[in-house]
Amino acid sequence: MKRTDLRYILLLAGASLLACTKEKKGIDIALANDITFEELQTGGDFSFRIPDAPFKAGDAKSGVITVNVKKNGDGTFSGFAVSNKNWRSYPWNLSPDFAPPNITPRQVQDGIDSCIFSVYTSRPNHTGNFLVASVKGDDAAITLEKAAVVEHILVANTTYNYLLETYGSVYSGTLNQATQAYMLNGTKVKNIQIANPSTDRYGRFTLPGPQGTSLISLAGQEVLAKRAAGAAAANAARLAGKTEAAAAADSVTAAGNTAQGFVKLTVQGFNGNKPAGIVDFWLAIRPKVDPLLPDYNVILPDWFKVDLSTLGVVDKLIFRLSSSDNDTGGNMRTPPYFCLDGMRIRQ
Repeated sequence: MKRTDLRYILLLAGASLLACTKEKKGIDIALANDITFEELQTGGDFSFRIPDAPFKAGDAKSGVITVNVKKNGDGTFSGFAVSNKNWRSYPWNLSPDFAPPNITPRQVQDGIDSCIFSVYTSRPNHTGNFLVASVKGDDAAITLEKAAVVEHILVANTTYNYLLETYGSVYSGTLNQATQAYMLNGTKVKNIQIANPSTDRYGRFTLPGPQGTSLISLAGQEVLAKRAAGAAAANAARLAGKTEAAAAADSVTAAGNTAQGFVKLTVQGFNGNKPAGIVDFWLAIRPKVDPLLPDYNVILPDWFKVDLSTLGVVDKLIFRLSSSDNDTGGNMRTPPYFCLDGMRIRQ
């Protein structure tokens, strides 16, 4: 079913989402004149396409935009691709229990791409086509044909990001407490979002991070950061001549005050090459990371409306990502992807 035949369904909305309450309420928002990308070609159902050059979307009624994309020399892309994929599980062909014998590099990449170019939703997605952003520098950019107020966009996590941030590159029933990584030889579990209850379909699952890295969940990152902060505080207390009881107390306090784990989307608006402001939005966040919203604890599991009207009149939007998981050079280890849909331009 095409989205042009129905209204947007935002499965989760408002502060209740970000507080991770168990109840999920649906809110229907009229389609109005949103740019929905339905006219763009993907190659068929459950497929994606990386255009060769920047492309236009929208029409005279909804507004016209130019979407940037660049194919890089290393085979990757930056900017935006077009997709309608909604795979929400770990790839079967990357599981040691289900992978075909002599799996080829192409098959491995196909399994990874099935997650990179899929939007993660709590139920099967009904939004039709959408954009998948690969953020590199200022390449993830959208230019408006006519300067205007962008009322909102819809954003979501890719399945790649959701699975890595929730479980990590390995998912099984056995967590290594020291490393906070699930063990590849751990107990078998049901694949995520697979309805088949047969234990014959239980297994261990893998999903390599960018450049083949092995990532752990945001929750695991938080645990390790708290441990490190606690150990450092205890050592500092001992060097200061404090008792073991005082050192233990300092350790507990330092661990409790340590917050770790986020992925943040930043949208910067421009008008005539002049900055018009920014809007930040948490795609994933652990408790206490945002001091103004200390209870926020979510890895976005669906589409969410992001208000951009505070940017005022703009003719260009640039999308950037930041994360708490960075390498020693300050480069983000978190996959640089997110999904975008439903752009509404004030007429």
